[in-house]
Amino acid sequence: MENENISPSSTATTHNSSNKRSLGNFLGGDFSLSKRRRVLRSAILAFFVIYALLTIAPFYFLFVRTFIDTKDSTDLHLWPPPIGEISMDAGIGNLSIFYNLDLQKVKDDWGIPNTEYLNPKWKLSRIAEEYSISQDTIREYLRPFGRYNGWIVLFSNEDFWPSILRTMTVTVLGVVGLSMLGIFTGTGLAGLRYGYQRFFYALYLLEVVIPPFLILLPQFYMVNKIQALIPGSGEPGTIRNISQLAVIVALYIKGGALSTMIYTSAIGAIPRDLEESAEIDGASRWQYIWYILLPLMKVPIASLTVIVLPFFWNDFLQPFVYLDPKNSTLLPLIQSFTGQYTTNFQIVFTGVFISIIPLVLIYILFRKWFVAGVMEGAIKG
Repeated sequence: MENENISPSSTATTHNSSNKRSLGNFLGGDFSLSKRRRVLRSAILAFFVIYALLTIAPFYFLFVRTFIDTKDSTDLHLWPPPIGEISMDAGIGNLSIFYNLDLQKVKDDWGIPNTEYLNPKWKLSRIAEEYSISQDTIREYLRPFGRYNGWIVLFSNEDFWPSILRTMTVTVLGVVGLSMLGIFTGTGLAGLRYGYQRFFYALYLLEVVIPPFLILLPQFYMVNKIQALIPGSGEPGTIRNISQLAVIVALYIKGGALSTMIYTSAIGAIPRDLEESAEIDGASRWQYIWYILLPLMKVPIASLTVIVLPFFWNDFLQPFVYLDPKNSTLLPLIQSFTGQYTTNFQIVFTGVFISIIPLVLIYILFRKWFVAGVMEGAIKG
């Protein structure tokens, strides 16, 4: 009869207490609040450490691959393997293709007269015998190419540094121009109070549903027609190079759905009393935009920059279509080292890794600015 007076709640409480005691005994002693907090903190720390390692792992393996010979590029290496010995039976022609060697520079470095023809079919042993060159000298000369071939070829390429400069130019102009035109567009469409505003806003949003490849051909013809109107753009030279880069920047800053949505929403949230107060104080439209609106646009500017900066920097399609090979940006230049029958993957991996470094440095140097811009306004008061 006494058992019948025990309530279900007391039974549940007793059951929970026994579970806690069992868990505490399992962990060794009483499972106090401080111990639970330490376990939770350790679990969170372990999670973030594992997450950070998984995030960094692809960059690490890409970096390792910049020091791995092309013949070993299909294998997964945790660390660069030892450099293989150069065989004296290898043909100089095959090595020149495999390592992207400049045979004229090789002749100069080995002391071979310029009047002599270096037959691509000759083996290294024959070259050493023909021109009295020590085999150790040839091996030591070619040894660094097995480990640092990608770095040597890219840094010695005359188009490498200009391609980085062009990439930086179109990226900076694209980000700045897109933000400025986006602010002007958002100012005109803010609030969507009128029918024509909603019409143009919907017109901008059509970019989301139109595949880029669908308009690539008509856009190419239209760009060529416009570019042909510029005197001197049809002949190789400075005018043609500048006009081609201007085309890339124009394609980056043209009206798009992303910038329109961001700035229209942000500017529409600003009270109209602020604009009216500026007009009463005698401020012009431009003064209102420059001195009042722009300082309030830190959040959308930071948000848009974080999104479009990697896209502009790593863009391959537009520069590949509209730029000449000698006026190319970084990624099309890297692509030029791939061929139909042979590809120097060490150069490709090195080029991709180098293209990532500037973005990583930008985000590290300006991470506080990006975070402050994105978080500003998230907390009221």
